[in-house]
Parts: sequence; structure tokens; C-alpha cells
Amino acid sequence: MIDAEMHVMEPVDLWNRYIDPEFKARAPRRLNERRWDIRTIVEGEVMAAMPGGDWPALSDVEEKTLGDRYAEEIARDFDPESQVQAMNKEGLDLAILFPTSAMYVTAFETMDARFAAATCRAYNDWLHDYIEAADPKRLFGAAAVSPHDVTSAVTETRRAVTQLGMKAIFLRPNIFNNRPWHDRYYDPLWSVCQELNVPVGFHETTGSRMRAAGADRFKQLGIVHIASHSVEQMLACMDIIMGGVMERFPRLRFAFLEAQCGWLPFWLHRMDEHHEWREPYGEMTHLPMLPSEYFRRQGFCAVECDEEFVKHVVDSFGDDNLVTTTDYPHGDSKYPKAMDRFLTLPLSDASKKKILWDNVLKLYAL
Repeated sequence: MIDAEMHVMEPVDLWNRYIDPEFKARAPRRLNERRWDIRTIVEGEVMAAMPGGDWPALSDVEEKTLGDRYAEEIARDFDPESQVQAMNKEGLDLAILFPTSAMYVTAFETMDARFAAATCRAYNDWLHDYIEAADPKRLFGAAAVSPHDVTSAVTETRRAVTQLGMKAIFLRPNIFNNRPWHDRYYDPLWSVCQELNVPVGFHETTGSRMRAAGADRFKQLGIVHIASHSVEQMLACMDIIMGGVMERFPRLRFAFLEAQCGWLPFWLHRMDEHHEWREPYGEMTHLPMLPSEYFRRQGFCAVECDEEFVKHVVDSFGDDNLVTTTDYPHGDSKYPKAMDRFLTLPLSDASKKKILWDNVLKLYAL
């Protein structure tokens, strides 16, 4: 079994140790005031907490629950060995590692591009060392790159893949600097990913300073989380397909992670309907195929381990574009029984094999 999107819990001093000396005074820092704490200070603001929200980012009850669930990992400070032990508990053979705190280091709509790039380089260097200390035959990294400057993003993607051995790049689905993802500004980034044969993994997180679905009307993090993860991924998926990115880069794979998959058939069908509606008016000349055909060719979506609705997704769209994840070590993870729960889903053994293994090999070119 392969976890298509397992997370790390970065040490509190990661950026202090790894960031370029020029930016050391501004280094991000994960807080550790509680046993389990993902709050991260970036440019003086506490991320993973809603600005002006009337709910704390982590209640006492939630902290105790997560502190008990991850007691062994917390005792080891989420060190490399704890990552391997977590994989063994879940029965995982391989895992692709995505960030926790590093999801926030680029999480301002506009920010100092050089600083954002430096935070990503530091994280990638640390992740390389972390994997080497854990088990580089079982663990692979998704490199963080900053969308704030595409030239530095291209440079870091090439370095992370060719020098650090990363198997993907990680981006948030939100809009940076008022540019949609289909803006030609990003074409150099898509081009280098296609050249290096690494996918783009989109992953949302709640409590940053980005425009995010739900954050404009709710201040409770637990409520915004309902909308932000799935709706932002739906918008990014539409952006990438309808904006012609998949048409321009036909070998580049995209993964829309930790957002459930129940929306996929409906959303692709809606795009197909609008393609058919607008095509006679000359609005679809940039898309010679139906949107759903592009997704079948290049897209992947993550199934939650307890998402029983996946049966309807497979019935209506098939099982060639689905992967799954434990979401370790986050609050809504079902760890340490996530894979046990996945195996009880109403799917055939053939579909489970594809989702747990075959499709992940294709996505990450393992």
C-alpha cells in the first residue's frame, strides 16, 4: 500500500537551522505550546488560526484527544524513526511526504517573493535530510515551491528534483497575486514539471491569509475547513482544465489532494456541459477535448479513507484516477486505523489495488 499524501510534522527550529542567513531573523516557526500543535508563525502572524476568529485554533479537548492519539510520535518529537513507525502501524509500504507548517510559509496572497522562496528551499533541504535519516527506499518527498515568483519556482523545482530526489511539487490551490493558475505566467513552471516528469500536488490548508472558500463569511476554523479544502480544489481543477493548462502540457499530471472525491463526477460533468454549450459560440477553441477527457488523461483525486461515496464515483467515472491517504499526523486523520477503514469501503479488490498501488505509481512515476 502507498500513502499518496502522508504529512510530516516539522520541528520548531527547522527554518532557524536551514533558512538562508539573510532571512534568519524572519524565520518561520512552528509553535509547541501544546502537546499537539500545528500553529506556525510566519511574518509575525499565527497561521492555522482564523484572524479575528471566536474559536481557538485548538481547544483543550481537541488537544488532549490528539495528544493521546499521537503520544508516541510526540514523545519522539515526530523524528524520522516515528514516521517509519507510523507507516508500519498503518501497513504502508511507501509514502509521499507533504508538509504541515510549510503549507503556511507562502500563505499570504502577496508577500516578499525572495523570502517565500527561501522558506521553501529551507524546507526542501530539511525534508531531504529527514527522508535520508528515515528510509529513502520507502519515503519520497513533494517539494514546496513558491508561486510568488515563477523564475525562482522553476529553479527550485529543478534543484529539488535533480539534486534532492523529490518526486513531486506541492502548491496550494488558492490564487496568488491575483493570477489564476491558467495564466501564462505559470507556464515555465508547468513546463519544467513536464520535462522532469514530476506531478503537481495541490493541497489546501485552513487558517492562512489567502482568499479561501468560506473564510469570507465564517470565522470558525472548524466550519471554514468544510468548504476550504474541497471547494478550493474544485476551483483549481476547473482552472487547470478550462484554462487550457492540461491542453498545453499534455504529459503533466495534477493531483487534487485531501478534498474527498465525491465532487469529481458532478464537477467534470458540469464542465463538459458548459464545454458543449459554449463551443458553438467559439469559446472552446482552446480545448479540443472534453474537460473530463483531460482529467482522465492527467488528473488524480484523493479518496478519504472512510469516504463510502467513492463507490458512486467509481460507478460513474471509474477507478483509474483515484489515490488515497492516511493524512497522518493531522487532526482529521483516522490514524492509526486509516488503511483498515479504507479496506472496508464498498469497492472491489481490483479497485482497491488500483487506488492503493497502481494509480500512485502512475501519478508519481515511481
